[in-house]
Amino acid sequence: PEGLAVATYNGVRYAFVGSERANFVAVYDVTDAANPKYLQMLPTTNGPEGILPIPGRNLLAVSSEVDEPNSPLRATVALYELGSGKALYPQITSNDVDGKPIPWLALGALAASDEVGQLYTIPDNALLPNRILTVDVTGAPARITSAIDVTLDGKPTEFDVEGLYAEPGGKGFWLGVEGNGKDGEERTDNHLVHTDASGSVLNTIPLPDEVNEHLGKWGIEGITGDTEGKKLYVALQRDKDKTKPTRILEYDIASGEFRTFMYELESTDVKGDWLGLSEITFVSSDEQGVRLGLIERDKGTGPDAKVKHITEVTIAKDAQDGDTLSKKLVYDVLPDLQATHGWTQEKLEGMTIDAAGDVFVVT
Repeated sequence: PEGLAVATYNGVRYAFVGSERANFVAVYDVTDAANPKYLQMLPTTNGPEGILPIPGRNLLAVSSEVDEPNSPLRATVALYELGSGKALYPQITSNDVDGKPIPWLALGALAASDEVGQLYTIPDNALLPNRILTVDVTGAPARITSAIDVTLDGKPTEFDVEGLYAEPGGKGFWLGVEGNGKDGEERTDNHLVHTDASGSVLNTIPLPDEVNEHLGKWGIEGITGDTEGKKLYVALQRDKDKTKPTRILEYDIASGEFRTFMYELESTDVKGDWLGLSEITFVSSDEQGVRLGLIERDKGTGPDAKVKHITEVTIAKDAQDGDTLSKKLVYDVLPDLQATHGWTQEKLEGMTIDAAGDVFVVT
């Protein structure tokens, strides 16, 4: 913490504590200074250090110092208003287990369970070892209620998990693990990991060599499966050559065979930007084929964010290996990301459809 301010709003004494590295301001009720009560967390851009209460207008001003135009992450001044309703932030938090909250960050994947309003998520390699988190989305904020340790031969795993799929009936999970794009001894390839319901790894399936050679460090970003538990579908972020289409894979669990389909990404003329897939989720299947929902996004943040799309493709019954899939725009998420008037996040990362048919996304 590098910023601290205390002020009285409507007769309540508040303390505001800025976390320079974690990029938030925590708010406490310090009416009883010896027993501060945590109230909420306010998201900021990087490096919140200047904290200025303006109680006469129910406002709080926060300046964040980090300015990296090439990122493009910019220094900001943010204004927050004390309202009369429920706090807008946080939008997800965690329950306590044995007196301590369940730790989480970098939520890059979502999967639905068989229960309405219950999802699963998992941090990527920013938080290790791997743990699959159960999320209750029936209230606001969403709450992480429990965690399942992922283990291999009884030892914790440290995969870079970017995709998650929960098998119907609670039988187990499939993890989409991204490779690092390196060569030599440090190289890790993209692969699928199958676990049982307790998180114990059952087997590992590498992607075909002819697929991995196109990926670099932009590999698996999502995994889903059909309702019969016969096939998996995998979204790859982008080709090493960002001007080329990316790929959607179909994996037949019984035969162990992959099929590849091409997906044309949107284009951008913004220097340093590129488009890629971030998630895939099963929608439905019928005599026409299999419908899949995807997240397609650019690298833009803040005012530079332009493409944060939910799209849909159908793999037709007569589709052939290597076919290019036709996509359609289902929903533009950007206005929702901008609705809070904060800094628009780059990484619209996870999406799933719960048992009631509601769509959930996570940044």
